[in-house]
Amino acid sequence: MNTEDVAGSLQAVLADVAAERDAQDRLWGVQEFPDGSAPEYGERADEAKRDVAAAWSRGELTWRHILTEEFYEALAETDPERLRTELIQTAAVAVKWVQSLDRRGGATLHRSRSGATKREKLVRDRIPEIIDGTGGTAARSRTAQDGEYESLLRVKLYEEAGEYVASGNPAELADLLEVIHALAATHGINPAELERQRAAKAEERGGFGRRLVLRLPTDVVADGPLTR
Repeated sequence: MNTEDVAGSLQAVLADVAAERDAQDRLWGVQEFPDGSAPEYGERADEAKRDVAAAWSRGELTWRHILTEEFYEALAETDPERLRTELIQTAAVAVKWVQSLDRRGGATLHRSRSGATKREKLVRDRIPEIIDGTGGTAARSRTAQDGEYESLLRVKLYEEAGEYVASGNPAELADLLEVIHALAATHGINPAELERQRAAKAEERGGFGRRLVLRLPTDVVADGPLTR
């Protein structure tokens, strides 16, 4: 499986963006409008920045917070060079958001020998049976090859972690643990051995029960909670 096939890859998202831009040009042609940005949007940008900091401190930061800050920072700029920089940053955050959505979807592209591609994802063993039992469209599946199984599990790891991050539902942690056990098995590690290794590390380095947050040197922190 190639890197560009993995859900959430930058190449896949940028290809979709390019296709959308092409469709816009074919529909509307080249368009020119005034920027419409103005310094008075600076107040909204400052408010959005405060919202980001507050959400970060509460552990509730979302893509909405981050993209809103970037958007209003762009609207507050009138200098063409700085406006361009802010628009690029806004677009980059939007792309990262799409990548996050794709990872949550967990789908990959599979290329057949004929060159055709199909979107597909690794699922639990009984999922095709469950889908067939609902009376809907018959579920089609295949068995992952040895060389791709671990890669598919890694994509699944992103998917399950993303679903927990997005929802905060602790039930998602059980799904995440199932993927971790499957990945460990590819390395010849059973759940008991994995727990032994976890306990050994906890004994050596501790767990997270004390909720300690390490304050890093300021020269390694670029933009605080922002992801750009």
